[in-house]
Amino acid sequence: MSEIVLIFHFMIVLFFIAGFFIGLVWNQSMFRYIHAGGLGGITLLMVLRIPCPLTLLEESLRNQSYEGSFLATWLNHILYLEWFDPLHVLIANVLFMTLVLSSFWWHPVKKVIQK
Repeated sequence: MSEIVLIFHFMIVLFFIAGFFIGLVWNQSMFRYIHAGGLGGITLLMVLRIPCPLTLLEESLRNQSYEGSFLATWLNHILYLEWFDPLHVLIANVLFMTLVLSSFWWHPVKKVIQK
């Protein structure tokens, strides 16, 4: 079960990374607002040093005796960026959040015309 949570967690991370580029190309207001709002929430969790709820769920399901599969092991290494200092991860997240928010200025959301 923890592998399912890990894969879901990884897919959310991919959404936040790829969603920026998809949002710029597709330029739908709801998609961009959900993307920016979710990223803002994650950035707030990181700044306040509150653990991600998915991480807590995964750890509780793992029960510390978890060996995991090859896929889960590598997803875990990639997702939690074990080779980076936590401060550097926070700085990268804040810079990415700044880029996403600035995109609303240099690539405005497409206005929906009501009929």
